Amino acid sequence: MEEQSSYLVEITSKAEQYYWSLLVHLYENHSIESANKKSDEIIALAMSLNVNPQRGSLEEDLAHFNKEFRSLIYRITKRKTVKIIYLIDELTNKVYVTDFFATLMNPDRKKKRS
Repeated sequence: MEEQSSYLVEITSKAEQYYWSLLVHLYENHSIESANKKSDEIIALAMSLNVNPQRGSLEEDLAHFNKEFRSLIYRITKRKTVKIIYLIDELTNKVYVTDFFATLMNPDRKKKRS
């Protein structure tokens, strides 16, 4: 059995700001229990990138940055999701989470944010 590399997951300061904005939305639109659960699960999903971060989908609409942005999707409701957008630095074995992007936002803004 091949041993998997372990990566250090770092949430950028900009991504942290986006996460706090997302939390405001969650707590305004969901019960406290539901918002607590969702916020914990979103962070847990981001931190799970320490193993096999390549599992995320490539973000083709961010390709103009000449970096391989990837994303994992967390489903908030049946119609609303959050994309955890990130980059992998194979040289340092680090994953940089650059955004927590809610689909209820204008998708054109994603290009400006990441």
